[in-house]
Amino acid sequence: MYVTDQINSNESEGAFNEFVEEQLENLVDAILTEGDLENFGERGSDILVEMDDIVAPTFVYGDEGEGGGGSGGGGPGSGGGKIRFNVPFQYLMERVARSLKLPRLVKQGHGKIKEVSYEFKTFAPSGIVLDKKRTFKRALRTSIGMDVYAPHEERYEFQFMRRDRRFKVPERVEKPRFKAVVFYMGDISYSTYGERLNLEKRLVNFIQNWIDYNYGAKSVDHRFFVHDAEAYEVQAEQFYQVGNSGGTHAAPVYQLIHRIATNEYDPASTNFYGFYFGDGELFDDDAKEIVKILEEHLRPIFNRIGVIEVQPGRLSLLNRQIATQFYRDSIIRLGELNDKLETIEVIKTLFAEH
Repeated sequence: MYVTDQINSNESEGAFNEFVEEQLENLVDAILTEGDLENFGERGSDILVEMDDIVAPTFVYGDEGEGGGGSGGGGPGSGGGKIRFNVPFQYLMERVARSLKLPRLVKQGHGKIKEVSYEFKTFAPSGIVLDKKRTFKRALRTSIGMDVYAPHEERYEFQFMRRDRRFKVPERVEKPRFKAVVFYMGDISYSTYGERLNLEKRLVNFIQNWIDYNYGAKSVDHRFFVHDAEAYEVQAEQFYQVGNSGGTHAAPVYQLIHRIATNEYDPASTNFYGFYFGDGELFDDDAKEIVKILEEHLRPIFNRIGVIEVQPGRLSLLNRQIATQFYRDSIIRLGELNDKLETIEVIKTLFAEH
């Protein structure tokens, strides 16, 4: 009789799960130590993980050489092909948040962009759309009250009075759509190009995933804005494709998101987030104007504002100017991003508790 060590199905499942956990730890470590945010894939999607060095087990039946499938083909880590599996988005974000010690974002308020619709919620004696069911019920009561409808006495007359008519009246209904709104602002002046945009894209990808994780992807509105000498809104896919041009004036993009936040949303019940990306090389008056906008308009209604200087030069002064007013502020966070290894530190600067 062929004798070999055996493990039951529960033990084998445990060994496999331990191996999967180890692979996930490696994935998270790569994100946290090397800034490999590409592993997140598309926004809010499950993560496809491909693992090497694993062979699926086979089973042995009966004595050696008497039919059956031979001994087990090995287990995790024994060498062989590849296996793919999906890691749920929420699960991965939980592990990353736990490792980075990031607190969950506050979810106060119901949020709004208003979805305006008209529903038949009220009824009136005049109108266009007759409510047949309500009209019939009122006419039936009238007929019973006038004693013309009395089935027990075999009187079945049904009288319809003008006052019995009821019409459906449309009522304007405003429904909240979003709990959170995120404004992304990018400098596309001549000094912002190449690697700077790649660093911005990686960081924006994490921010999108992090806020979606906190509020739910369907409850978050992500909006993108760019500026050179002027500011304007673009589609998400255009945020990194807009051609560079000369001249830089950043204050207009801050003014623009303030107008949109107050005109298109309800500041009292919407969670606002704003993140600006640029090299920080602005005129002194421009930087001072931004500080004024932050102090008077944005900080009072925003949950978080991040200003990230990407590969700043010796002439970069935006964050220095903001820091004179908002040093170590709980809402306005200042970061500097020179390469992908600094991405995680910037993320902690933006979202960790002070």
